[in-house]
Parts: sequence; C-alpha cells; structure tokens
Amino acid sequence: MRYWVFLLCWAWIGCTSALASDVVNLAIGEWPPYTSEADAHSKLLEKVVVAAFKLEGLDVKFSYFPWKRSYLKTRDGSFDGTFPWSRTPERENHFLFNKLALVTDQSVYFHLKSTPFDWATMDDLKQYKVGVTSGYKNEAVYKTQQIVADAAPSEELNFKKLIAGRIDVYETSKIVGYSTIKKTLSPDQAARFTHHPKVAEENDYYILLSRAIPNGQTLADRFDSGLRKLKASGAYAKILMP
Repeated sequence: MRYWVFLLCWAWIGCTSALASDVVNLAIGEWPPYTSEADAHSKLLEKVVVAAFKLEGLDVKFSYFPWKRSYLKTRDGSFDGTFPWSRTPERENHFLFNKLALVTDQSVYFHLKSTPFDWATMDDLKQYKVGVTSGYKNEAVYKTQQIVADAAPSEELNFKKLIAGRIDVYETSKIVGYSTIKKTLSPDQAARFTHHPKVAEENDYYILLSRAIPNGQTLADRFDSGLRKLKASGAYAKILMP
C-alpha cells in the first residue's frame, strides 16, 4: 500500500513540475508601444513573445516592474527572463541571450523645441543636462564618457523632467518616445517636443534569460525556434504592423 502511495505522490510531483515548466515567467516594464501593463494597445512585443513561445507549446506570464528591478529580478533567478534589451558585454556576462532579434529600433535625442540642441559626438553632450532611465545601458556609457546624467526610474518621468526644465535632452527609441509623450502628456505639452535628426543608435533587442535557472539555454533555443516560425508565417509582420 505504501508503495502505491509513493508512486502516486511521485507521479503528482512530476506532473506538477511539468506543468510549471510549461510557463515562462518574464519580468518587464513600461515601454509602449512595445510593452505596457496599463495599455492593451501598447503590447506589440509582448504579443510577439507570447506567439513565439506558444508555437513551442509554452505559455507566458508577465510581471511588471521598473526596468532596473526587472533586470535584477531576472539576474537572481526570481524570473526566467526579461525583454527587450540590447546586447552589452556586461549583460552577456550575467544573462543568456536568444539569437534572433525581437525588433530593430532607432533611438534619438528628444528635447523641447524651445531648447537649442545640436550634437555630433558624445563630447557635445557635456554642455547639456542629460536625462537617463535607471538600468539602461546609456547610464554606464555616460559615466565612461564623463557625462553627468540625471537618472529616473522610467521613460515617463524623463519626459516630465524635460517639460519641467530639469533636463535638456533625453535619448530613447523614437517610436517609444513619441508614444510615451502622447500617452503621458497633454496635447499642448506634447506639441512642445521634437527630436534631433541624427540617429543616436540602432539597436537589436532580445530576450535576456537568467543564468540562475537550470533551463535558461533551453528557453532561449525554444524561443528562437518559435520566433523563426512566427516570422516565416508572416504573423510577426502583422503583429508589428502600424
């Protein structure tokens, strides 16, 4: 009798573990129109990630935090992964990356139309009050270049700081920047913004998988497999279609 009870318990544990492994827990933040907790129309990359994992038989659960916290919670293994992040040597030391880019995106410097701003090299930024979001790779770049940058925990706060005159310029994705301005500020405030025509960066963005979980590489490989299928089917382009 004890033997059968043991077998039943073992089977139940194995089944529970299998079910648990079929859910990928991801920590993300606000980066509309790519990710958003509040706006159902600003989840483009969330939809891509869900669809790609679904093609591999995996479900996804999202939890939302400030970006730096999402990064740290994934690094320590509290979550399986986080996205979208670009590649840096530091991140490659702490995380596993999937191989296929989620999206390629251009970033620019935003400023008020009333603030004269021009730049060609990083040295030119030293004469301005620069904003940055905590956890973004720019934070480390600015330190290396000896550019004093005022950090805030979110995109929204940086745009509010621009309106308040606390910073002069802020670099982010052009698509994300204008989406954030439209959502966060009044039409009169939004009309005060522009961006410098020079592209600051063109970045490929990926999923970071935690090195602290046993199946991180497997998840990275399965996601790439699903994303490859999603792109081949044409569904990827439809999801990201404006």
